[in-house]
Amino acid sequence: MLIRVVNILDTETIGTLYTYISNPGTLILQVPTTTAAGATYNYKFLRTSNIKTVEVISKSIDQTKIVKINELDPKKIPSVIKRNTEAVELKKLTQNDKATKEGQHIFNTLYKTMPTVRWKDNSIIILDEVKINPPYQLQEVKSIINDQDPEESDAIRLVKKIVDGVWLKVESQRKGG
Repeated sequence: MLIRVVNILDTETIGTLYTYISNPGTLILQVPTTTAAGATYNYKFLRTSNIKTVEVISKSIDQTKIVKINELDPKKIPSVIKRNTEAVELKKLTQNDKATKEGQHIFNTLYKTMPTVRWKDNSIIILDEVKINPPYQLQEVKSIINDQDPEESDAIRLVKKIVDGVWLKVESQRKGG
């Protein structure tokens, strides 16, 4: 049964009703998603106390689209939760939805190369001594340490070299090379 659920925050979820658990009052929807591996499904757990409206979109059930969930060893649950929590926390630290695609690409490259890279608003901070502001061009690579000549810093030179390499790669991809 395909349903549309709106929660108290007006967030809409459309999916196939997988199951309803009366105690603790949980509705589980199978929601189609697309990943690099192709079409797959996620399961969304909704507390019934947070549901504002439920609308039945289709009563027919396509059994081929109902996916069987494999059993999970209860002893492995803490490690699965830890691994998934760490992945979510890493994404929060490394992804900036407000940054441009190029800015995110530069951040990712620096993050893989340098020991300390983080976002501060839309600026990239490297080693707490170098800052790159949008639009993340070479001229935007600046020293955070004001009394230091930016050209003398090894960190500045290395960051500029990495940023230049990323922009060369981006430009060659745009030109089809």
